[in-house]
Amino acid sequence: MKRYDDCVRADGLCGVCSLSSRGLDCHNNKIPGLLYERSVLGMSKKELSEKSGVNVRQIHRYESSSSDTGNMTLKNAIALANALECDVKDLL
Repeated sequence: MKRYDDCVRADGLCGVCSLSSRGLDCHNNKIPGLLYERSVLGMSKKELSEKSGVNVRQIHRYESSSSDTGNMTLKNAIALANALECDVKDLL
């Protein structure tokens, strides 16, 4: 997630601080669902990749919005949701 100069968290996870709400960071910018769910668990992209079997570069594409999560394969969506212990809809 983007680290802002005025972020109150030492770990830089701006999207999971008390100033943010689901889907928006403390500056009201949209947080992709996959990035939010991964950040809440404190999981790295590499850890998620190993746990889900989805390539780390593909995870980066989904989180940076260069690939639309609405168009991810069902196999990837289920694998990521299972690895993050969330509903597939939370990733979209």
